[in-house]
Amino acid sequence: MTRGMSFVVFVVLCGLLSSAVVGCGGEEKDATADRPAELDRLRAVLSAARDLPDGFSARPRAGWRAPFKAVGEDCRLVLDVAGGRPPKRALGARAAVTYQGDGVGELAGFGLASYEGDDAALHFGELAEALGGCPVVRAPVAGRGTAFRVSDLDLGLNGAGDEVRARRLNGRLDGYPYEIHLVFALSGHTLISLVHAGMRKVDATRTGQLARLLVDEAGA
Repeated sequence: MTRGMSFVVFVVLCGLLSSAVVGCGGEEKDATADRPAELDRLRAVLSAARDLPDGFSARPRAGWRAPFKAVGEDCRLVLDVAGGRPPKRALGARAAVTYQGDGVGELAGFGLASYEGDDAALHFGELAEALGGCPVVRAPVAGRGTAFRVSDLDLGLNGAGDEVRARRLNGRLDGYPYEIHLVFALSGHTLISLVHAGMRKVDATRTGQLARLLVDEAGA
């Protein structure tokens, strides 16, 4: 693909996903909290997690949002957590940023949510169960050309955080070939999410590097 064609495809993709932040612009940060000190901690983690793989912009943008609402309760929960809408029960603070990559439509979205007591672990268990019940992700409108097959994604993240789950979503977004890598991790009282997405094939090695960076900083 030529550079000019890549630019055209990227512009088209941004137009298709105008309701989502996909590295096309937007505010630099999206964060809310009831506990300012905890929000400051999460922001500090995201600020520290800027040693990104080559090709990613160092400028943080607003947190990633899913470009469609998935069919099915399990799949909706998965995309909600990945898209900056973690479970609200006992939620203390949340923060998210997105970085644009140099691949066509490539982005990396980091999300953190902290909880009181054991609720982070409880929510992670619910999320893990939802991942098992979401083999295919579809948009609610028939004929829209949006559907993804979900498969396991081995990133070699043994020892990262308390628990980790990773999935590959491969399919089409509004008819365009698209791939999304989702990584969820638990570190103490913090629920961590990573989205690494782009047109066609997404580099799993880069996904692993991004996930390790975020999880290590959250657990530091």
